[in-house]
Amino acid sequence: MLAPAWVCNDTRGNLCRILGCLVRSVIYITFLRTIPLSLLRDGSWRACVRSVILLIMTIAYWPVAGAASELVLVGGATGNQGNAVVDELLERGYAVRCLTRKPEGKKALRIADRCAELVQGDYSDPASLDLAMKGVDKVFFYSGYSRNELAEGNNVIAAAKQAGIKHLVYSSGAAAEPGKGVAGSPKMQIELNLVQSGVPYTVLRPVAFMENFDGQQQRILANGIVESRSPDRILAFISIRDIGFFAGEAFDHPDVWLDRAENIAGDRMTVREYVDTFSQVMGTEIVYTRMPLEEYLAALPKPIRPLFQWYDQVGYDADVDALQANYPGLMTLNGYLVATGWKDVGHQ
Repeated sequence: MLAPAWVCNDTRGNLCRILGCLVRSVIYITFLRTIPLSLLRDGSWRACVRSVILLIMTIAYWPVAGAASELVLVGGATGNQGNAVVDELLERGYAVRCLTRKPEGKKALRIADRCAELVQGDYSDPASLDLAMKGVDKVFFYSGYSRNELAEGNNVIAAAKQAGIKHLVYSSGAAAEPGKGVAGSPKMQIELNLVQSGVPYTVLRPVAFMENFDGQQQRILANGIVESRSPDRILAFISIRDIGFFAGEAFDHPDVWLDRAENIAGDRMTVREYVDTFSQVMGTEIVYTRMPLEEYLAALPKPIRPLFQWYDQVGYDADVDALQANYPGLMTLNGYLVATGWKDVGHQ
């Protein structure tokens, strides 16, 4: 049985309600201290005073409780990005409806107690999307790599328009940036279609995931880092946790993020600095090997060769200096490696 849409099951999300009570209490006490006791003793004034106090308390509490009253549908909630967004939104006090293709699956059951509702839906099934968006204020979705990615993205946009969604946040990829990304990218076309749809939107374009390095310690120790790019080429990285953070920022601050598309990253460096970062964290020198592009591409599966050719010839970019200045808590590559067990691996 689904929980009511307004229920927020995350304990941290309930901090908003606690904070609201504290705000109301402080205002109540402060206001009382400004009222002459003679007025409070006069029964004819008491009802009026109580009304004024309740009005002020309600106004003070409203901004704090506002986020908790909004329901957000998170598409792909059982995936890595979806999980990060669910956690972030709950921490900010939103009620979250989690969309998954298999509500009875192990991944879905692991997040069920964190969602206000767990609903079945599939990007390829428009009817399921229409049902999932009923009563929803805002939507987050990201599209995986599939043969029907473009059609599925268009289905989400159409359902959001039909439902009157106030804010649709789409997590795309920096390699799909219109005018600069990989030609023919479905994600690029989804972004263009979203912009033209009239649905209020934000497009987040993450760069390379730091999580791609998970489990690679022994391979890098043994083989070093093999690249086709020159040592002075710029690389950019982001943690999936921070994608969740940016989604939360977009929903919390539509005045900043509405109708905006942005490449997002937490760190930026040259290939040389990238190799040096691994050496410093791992406590041993990591060898960098540069391969000719043709040879490098030949060793990769055919479907991803255009992407890696784009990495070599164009590559990810983002205004990391501005992002770090505005959001100083973003994860750096060094910080991520240390946090995920890379520290002094070369000495073990």
